[in-house]
Amino acid sequence: MSYILLRYNGLYIFDDNLEKFQKIDLELNLDDLKEIYKNKLPEKVKNYIKENDIFIGQRFDGYKYTEDINIIRKALEKIGEEKINNKLFIDLLKEQISDSISKDEIIIQAISFLDDLNKSLNLFMERFREWYGLYFPEISQEIEDHEKFIRTIINSNREELMKKYNINKTMGGKIFEKEDLEIMNKISLKIKELYDLRKDLEDYIEKLMREIAPNLSEIATPKIGARLILLSGGLKELSLLPSSTIQVLGAEKALFLHLSKGIKPPKHGVIFNHPYLQKLPPKRRGAMARTLASKISIAVKADLNKKIIYQKLKEELDKRFKELSEK
Repeated sequence: MSYILLRYNGLYIFDDNLEKFQKIDLELNLDDLKEIYKNKLPEKVKNYIKENDIFIGQRFDGYKYTEDINIIRKALEKIGEEKINNKLFIDLLKEQISDSISKDEIIIQAISFLDDLNKSLNLFMERFREWYGLYFPEISQEIEDHEKFIRTIINSNREELMKKYNINKTMGGKIFEKEDLEIMNKISLKIKELYDLRKDLEDYIEKLMREIAPNLSEIATPKIGARLILLSGGLKELSLLPSSTIQVLGAEKALFLHLSKGIKPPKHGVIFNHPYLQKLPPKRRGAMARTLASKISIAVKADLNKKIIYQKLKEELDKRFKELSEK
């Protein structure tokens, strides 16, 4: 029986009294270090290990080890200071960072970008409507939806729009010239491209959500599911939350006012946008939100374990919605 100590500058094989040792120089590479960090012994090391050998303070799958502090201290004192390959450690750190990036982190960035894009679009549209209102205010009043408005006016002059919407006279200014209309049309085309980008991004988020969290996507909808992942910090973090917390995620301000000023607690956060809550009268939404949050909690745990159970959860959710609808 020998004591074994694997270090980055070689393999140390001690006798059973830790008095003498043999050092075997090994050229450990990045793949070897990754194996070691996973508690697996690299193949190039296995050839030197016998059946009853004991590793000192190191645990490897299928091998004996000891965590006796006296043995560890004595062995380290014997070998002295070791020379470490800094470049190898930097490469290992980069690999570990790269491996740690998960799909739900991509979802967090995508849904955050979508939020920023929506804010920018609203800001651009408010400014553009004011500008366009100087030219043709009636059409702006006729079409409330921003996206529909921008798609309607692109490449259409005032006379064409007046005829299309049966507007006989306009209060729009008469001073607009060709170059004024050209710049407004260019801006409207760029804003339309942003709306197209938003649609592409929403489709991408839905595809990604159905790939990594199919149960959550079916129960909460892909967009609400993505927002829950964003608010909790990740899929794993969301799975650790109780359903009562999931229910009010996104309603932190209202919850703070409840705790500080005693106003009524919020019944729901971002899950308020779920179709089932939207279709129910206000007095039934609290009960539906509790059921929905409970099913979301189960769905997320199933997604982490790569199990598909949304059909059963959806049936239970549909049943509860029907009960509340008929009350």
